[in-house]
Amino acid sequence: MPIINVDCWEGFNDEQKQAWIKELTDATVNLFNLPPDKVLVVLREVPLSNWGQAGTVATDSDFLAKSRITEPVKQAD
Repeated sequence: MPIINVDCWEGFNDEQKQAWIKELTDATVNLFNLPPDKVLVVLREVPLSNWGQAGTVATDSDFLAKSRITEPVKQAD
């Protein structure tokens, strides 16, 4: 039985979560030729204060800009 775990930010409404679970289930059923009752989807909503990228916490007002660092940061000697 496939178990699909999705870690995501808080804030999706119930309709979005329902559609997301259905789409993930349908894709898995179609790809692996399984009955739908064999697919388990778990959405784990994480508070923004517990989420970070590129050393920046998602609650930072400049998170989008600060989390898009694409070059390695050089360490001081």
